Parts: sequence; structure tokens; C-alpha cells
Amino acid sequence: MENYYFVRRKSDQAYPLLCITERDNEFNPTLINLEFNGTIPKNPVMADFLSGPELFFTEKVCEVIKSFALSYVRFIATELTTPKGACIEDYFCMQVDNDIEAMDKEESDFEFEHDAYWIEEMVLDRESLNIIPLNERLVFVLQESPDMVLFHETVKDAIMKVHPTGMEFVNIEEAGVF
Repeated sequence: MENYYFVRRKSDQAYPLLCITERDNEFNPTLINLEFNGTIPKNPVMADFLSGPELFFTEKVCEVIKSFALSYVRFIATELTTPKGACIEDYFCMQVDNDIEAMDKEESDFEFEHDAYWIEEMVLDRESLNIIPLNERLVFVLQESPDMVLFHETVKDAIMKVHPTGMEFVNIEEAGVF
């Protein structure tokens, strides 16, 4: 049985959150401007993964994902401005143009109201997923939860081999409420 994971920042207060302040083009950006969001840790750790409204990775992690040659995944350069005005250009925003409806509606525990899913327990629809060629579902946006990017276990394993900092993968079916 294949497993799928989402990425989240490690539960350490040293990893800052990011917010997007500007995109050079709303629909097809080539540069995204960022700043720290919320309380900035006293000694922020600039890890290989930083989270915000989207996923931000260093080149080390991006290169692993790029090695899978996924036409529906692209990386957009970012400029992170620190409170002291310094510019950090070490991060790329991952954009995934691959939405898949993948929730088993009979086995999952969820509510659907106002065109949104409130998911308590996720079970993936393996039959529907297996119809899709593997290369087309290695990374995808969960259609039932559009802010959730899922990584096939082979992509997760490849990323973890480079020992990224600041991130952990969570099995979508073991996550509980999200």
C-alpha cells in the first residue's frame, strides 16, 4: 500500500513563519516577496523548510523534487526581507498545478458545508488514485483540502535522504483532524 504525506514545520519555536507581501505577477509570478509573520523567534533558525501560506524550500530540497521531473511542479524565487532590512534569497516557493480528488468519502470522517470540507479523519481512495499513473500523483494538491500538498512516499523518502532541517512529514491517514 502506498502512503502519502504532507509536510509541516518541526515543532520548534526557532523556525519562523513567513507571509507573502507581494508577487510580481498575480497569475504567473517569477518573484515572491516575503517577510517574517507573527512573533519572530529571538534566534530564528533559517531551515531548509519554512512555512507560511505556501511551502518554502531551500535549493537543496527543490533539487530533490526537481529530480522527479514533474511538469506540474515549479519553484518561484523569493526574496525574504528581515526586520533589519536584509534580503535573504535562499528560498523558493513550491507551486503545484495538480489537484486530485483523493478522499474516500465512505471511509473518511468529514462534514461538507458551505462548499468546504471539515475533515476529522482522512482515508484515501486508493482505487481512484491507482488509476492515475504514478508520475502524475507523486505530488498533488488534495482537492478536498486545497491548502494540503501531498507527497508520495518515494518523494518523501528522497527528500529525507538529504537530511533537511526544520521539517517533518506526516502520514495523511494518521494525522487526525486537519
